Amino acid sequence: MDRLPENPALRRLVARLYRTHLDARDQCLLDFRFAAAPTQAMLDACLERCDIEAMGAHKSLLLAYARREHPELAFSAYAGPRIDGLIRFFHFANTKTLAHFSRIGKALTAAGIPVLLFKGAAMRALRPELPRPMGDADILIPAERMGEATRIGEELGYLHCREESKHAVDFHTESESAVDVHHSIFDPDRDYAAFHAGLFARATPVRAFGVDVSLPCREDLCFLVMANLTKNLREHTSLHSIFFSLEDCVWLQREAPLDWDIVRADAVASGHEVETCLAAAFMNAAVPGLFPQPEALFPKLGGIEDFCNQVIFDEDYFLPRQKACQAIRVVELKNRPWHHGSRILKFLLLKRLRGVPTFVRWYLAHKRGIVTHAF
Repeated sequence: MDRLPENPALRRLVARLYRTHLDARDQCLLDFRFAAAPTQAMLDACLERCDIEAMGAHKSLLLAYARREHPELAFSAYAGPRIDGLIRFFHFANTKTLAHFSRIGKALTAAGIPVLLFKGAAMRALRPELPRPMGDADILIPAERMGEATRIGEELGYLHCREESKHAVDFHTESESAVDVHHSIFDPDRDYAAFHAGLFARATPVRAFGVDVSLPCREDLCFLVMANLTKNLREHTSLHSIFFSLEDCVWLQREAPLDWDIVRADAVASGHEVETCLAAAFMNAAVPGLFPQPEALFPKLGGIEDFCNQVIFDEDYFLPRQKACQAIRVVELKNRPWHHGSRILKFLLLKRLRGVPTFVRWYLAHKRGIVTHAF
């Protein structure tokens, strides 16, 4: 079965991203983990190819989840204890993060500030028996309460980096991340009030980790996972979360089909239609049939080619130049001002022009052969 979308530009981009971030061993792991009826033969074949020591903890956690869900399958004497240890490790590794969330969350709700839990902490609340890596807990509060929430965090003794983000305050201690308090899910380059209101309206009140919070509906959680995946793919951040994004979206659809009209409405309300298409197409390449194909989700969507060009331009030209310029030391700039200064000027020029589709198309055409590989 063809795993790729019909749109040529999106097809080429997804093929490229798939080759970059997933290999044959990864696909073997995913095929076993998300099989409709996994067998002992499938597990044995997976363990033979996927050395858990080589894969690392993040990928091996998928095997730990499978072991919990399919006790009839026999893991080897080598793999079994190590797999069980991962569940115990991440259960306790999350304890401090959730304790910080409980402390901050209780203070916010005591002040009458509504709290919407999302991302990893929300999934942990929904399935507490399957822990996973958590750098912090993410919550959304009304934008007009952000100043009050910041003061509350400061009074509790937490540090923050409010100036480093346009959409959230990162509360942390000297040595640990704690809670990202969002007043916007995305960088506020547009009005997201209606989108945020929809998240709160469809959410369910629950008590999670000792705090009265709201949990987004399954469709909203799925959309947020998809949006975060696209962000990570584009910015090269938290790439290990690809596997947990797949895990989340499969789990969210286990009990009942999703209402794709809600997912589509989220994408439209937040202006992330093309990003949602990319996430759906990439996930379908890894787990066939996980989502409707992008053409079914957004049958009349335009701008896909420009978006794909932008991703490739950033991947091949903008981000490498940015990284190279960030590595230039002051002494190097002082010793070779023309050489390093011209590199910085070229980067600044690309930064200014990267949002102009006509320029990006011309630049890629000038470089030639950027997206010509087959899947």
